[in-house]
Amino acid sequence: MAREFCPHCMQELSDGGEFCIRCGGKIRWKAADHQIPAGTVLTSAERHSFLFGAAKGEGGFGITYIGKELNSGRIVAIKEYFPLRCQPHRGERLEVLPAADTEKLYLRGKHSFLSEASMIRAVSHLPCIVHVLDFFEANNTAYMVMNYLDGVTLRHIMETRNRMDPEELLQKALPLMADLAQLHRAGVIHRDIAPDNLMLMPDGSLVLLDFGCARSMEDGRSMTVVLKHGFAPIEQYQTRGQGPCTDIYALCASLYCCITGQIPPAAPERLCAVVEDGADPLIAPSRMGVEMDGELERLLLWGLELQPTARPGTVDDLAARLKRRLWDLEREREIVVPQPVPEPVQPVETDFVRDVRRVRKAPSFGTRLRGWLQRCVDRNGWLLLAVACGISLLLLLILIRVLIAV
Repeated sequence: MAREFCPHCMQELSDGGEFCIRCGGKIRWKAADHQIPAGTVLTSAERHSFLFGAAKGEGGFGITYIGKELNSGRIVAIKEYFPLRCQPHRGERLEVLPAADTEKLYLRGKHSFLSEASMIRAVSHLPCIVHVLDFFEANNTAYMVMNYLDGVTLRHIMETRNRMDPEELLQKALPLMADLAQLHRAGVIHRDIAPDNLMLMPDGSLVLLDFGCARSMEDGRSMTVVLKHGFAPIEQYQTRGQGPCTDIYALCASLYCCITGQIPPAAPERLCAVVEDGADPLIAPSRMGVEMDGELERLLLWGLELQPTARPGTVDDLAARLKRRLWDLEREREIVVPQPVPEPVQPVETDFVRDVRRVRKAPSFGTRLRGWLQRCVDRNGWLLLAVACGISLLLLLILIRVLIAV
């Protein structure tokens, strides 16, 4: 079909040009020989047609493409089962052909791929787990269609800055751990948790990607050959013993890497060192200059114990203790601000009140007379006092004579 879209962002092209004006990707892009060519359309059993774009990533178990669901126009991610251990190659009709001596292994892996897609789709309501929208068989292989997430992987963040804040990262990891616990209860383990499979979304949440290595826990036997050294626990190098503890180790190893900026030593290397001289080469973050609460560090290293039985029994156990400690730290940092003491309200002084206060403060007649006499005495005015007494006596005699004459 005519390619009227950008193979890198799947947006329709409005005009010509060599590069997409939206994402900057090269429009005349050609897929590698072992990849699905851009512009290919495959239809699922549910009659959903998917347009393939460019390959966005490859791993030991498959190739992931960007795509578009043609009926709705929704951008999706399409995971193609393409296990490297089976030495596959692409036929002329795009069919995947494994090496002749690996056909049984290839078919068994494809069946497991589809079974896991079915189980993961059943828990697609979990917000921190990538949603499986559809899955189907075609080209002698299998495809898993997931929602396309426009975020940044922790691996990309680590490439741009050396370390992440421990408390902030652990706080973001708590919702993911709750969803991972539900996934374990549904009988699915991821088996490939690493910084490149953990995406930080624009809203600050973490989403777990790429379930190409996931499998059920019916017997715990391993089918993993391609491992991410430093993130895979010791049981993934063996044939048995995988379970929730496997994902716990890988998640804690991913968090450790983001906090310290260093990939943990590979599990076999740690085991050999412990057996030989009893010293575990895994260094605590605090010894690497990371400012981290001691209890949070202890819980993180608990998830990185070499022996599966020494780790937390479930993700819920680890998450509950991390949450409790983070909450305690938040409370300890709270600053109690004292409430200000309100100032006393001054009464409003009216004109009447001022007049009453003025009258109350005015001296009486007796007070004024005593004050005049005291001033006379203080000024040695005895003469004036005598004159005043004489005048008073004279006035008294005049008054008596007037009364007698009457």
